[in-house]
Amino acid sequence: MLRIEAIEVPETVLWRLPPSKSHMIRWLVLAAQSNGITELVFEGVPGEDIGSMASCLEMMGVEIGRGEGSWIVRGAEGGLSIPDRDLDCGNSGTTARIVTAIAAGMHLPVSIDGDDSLRVRNGSDLASVLTGLGCRITSERLPCTVTGPIQPGWAELDQSSSSQPLTALLLASPGYPRGAGVQLTGESVSRGYSRLTIEICEACGSMDIPDGGSLRLEPWSVMTPDRVVIPGEASLVPMSMLYDRLFGTKSNVGIPSGDPLMAEAIERIGRMEGGMVNLRDASDIISPAAALMAIEGGGTITGVRHARGKESDRIGRTVGMLADFGMTSRSTDDGIEIPGGQVPSRPKRPVETHFDHRLAMTAMVLACKVGGKIVNPHICAITDPEFIERLTRLDE
Repeated sequence: MLRIEAIEVPETVLWRLPPSKSHMIRWLVLAAQSNGITELVFEGVPGEDIGSMASCLEMMGVEIGRGEGSWIVRGAEGGLSIPDRDLDCGNSGTTARIVTAIAAGMHLPVSIDGDDSLRVRNGSDLASVLTGLGCRITSERLPCTVTGPIQPGWAELDQSSSSQPLTALLLASPGYPRGAGVQLTGESVSRGYSRLTIEICEACGSMDIPDGGSLRLEPWSVMTPDRVVIPGEASLVPMSMLYDRLFGTKSNVGIPSGDPLMAEAIERIGRMEGGMVNLRDASDIISPAAALMAIEGGGTITGVRHARGKESDRIGRTVGMLADFGMTSRSTDDGIEIPGGQVPSRPKRPVETHFDHRLAMTAMVLACKVGGKIVNPHICAITDPEFIERLTRLDE
């Protein structure tokens, strides 16, 4: 538990973003399947989810040199090898789905596990596709064992709850020697993440591009650049925005490039004065967005029904977290209604974070203004290992 007292801050705050989890994980996976050496260059400290992905790849024969500001990835020539023990995905749902899809291309069983929080997350969407293509999967939740390889044929993928299964299939497709087909159904969400996957795969030589409602997964040779610059984590920009609104500071954090839909959503909440904002493609920011709207002009967040399946039920837990700080809001079927002009107050009890790093970070920023105790604060290291140190040093 972390006790935070209300602080006084200087006019300018240095707020460094960690490297983008989405970009770095995708480049790690593709570099691992290339026959060359790829340097990933970044600012800040990679989060634990990135580390979980790297550790799983190392267990499959990939060499990764982890330096300060740069990681060197030596691809597994001849393809990824079958791990000799369980792949531990930590708290990373992205890693779990990607290694599940990779395991589906292997000819021997691969066991996959994660922490207690990850074990309760539903993986039925990807499991349904892989079993439809001839794989055996012992459970739709972790721990599970995947026995491949996938067989030629067609299966259906519902995109309405997450973009991660599509990303996993695209990133794993170099290891599918016989190919397969996927029929895409449902209204897709978090489209910026799936578009990012497609763009990076295309840049590395993939021709596996969704065509209307279908996708052919054909084998391909991965050719990564010698050097890739990883942008900052755009989804954390609203944390600095919330801090600035609470204290009147100027963090001067720009929105990194790489996800236009996320950037558009961040800009929209930054100028909201009531009204409605659809975060269908930016559900990762609903917790700080809701807090911002509560202290500003209020409004309604819509389009995030799928956020109930994140690290926590992020809709319900965000409403509960705001209530801990004395602010009212109401959950709806697909979002949150938030009255504006509210003033946070010090929580009367420790604030639960439910092992959700974005809830934890939002709660800690609010606590910097009014004080409070935060349960399991270190979960924020999943995305930003420097977050707690940054906040606790701002008033020095």
